[in-house]
Amino acid sequence: MGNQLVLALFADEAAADAAVQQIKAWDKASDEVKLGAIAVLVKDEKGKIKTHKLGARKTKGGAVLFGLVGLLSGGISVLGGVVGGAILGSLFHKGLKISKEEQERLNSELDAGKAAVGLMVKGDEVALVNAKLAELGGAAETYEVSDEAVEEAVKAAEEAPAE
Repeated sequence: MGNQLVLALFADEAAADAAVQQIKAWDKASDEVKLGAIAVLVKDEKGKIKTHKLGARKTKGGAVLFGLVGLLSGGISVLGGVVGGAILGSLFHKGLKISKEEQERLNSELDAGKAAVGLMVKGDEVALVNAKLAELGGAAETYEVSDEAVEEAVKAAEEAPAE
């Protein structure tokens, strides 16, 4: 297994934020797991996704999480035009395996006030991360992301003008 996107749904934003703090402390204390970018995704009162990004867009995990926001937001306008479109296109066409039904379900969970924690994880860390997220109260799901999609998303992010 290569790159994996782990999404864990939590009851609300406060629970997700608390889980991220625990995950970061666990990651720091553990030699078994070394996580990359982490993001908390929630919808605001207008139904737009807002994120607390804890990783740079130009890293592998950051680029994938950046693209995920666009995917769940319904398009590239949220991501800033050409740059976001390139990242989203790379992920959508080359290998972020989230079906339309899964996107709709995730959106309805966020519409209902839940929050998602997104992490990029190496394949051999998935079971440990999923167990830790469950221990913290999250319902985790794992999606494979092709290496090619990740590399193209990073390339698009690197070519992007600074925000």
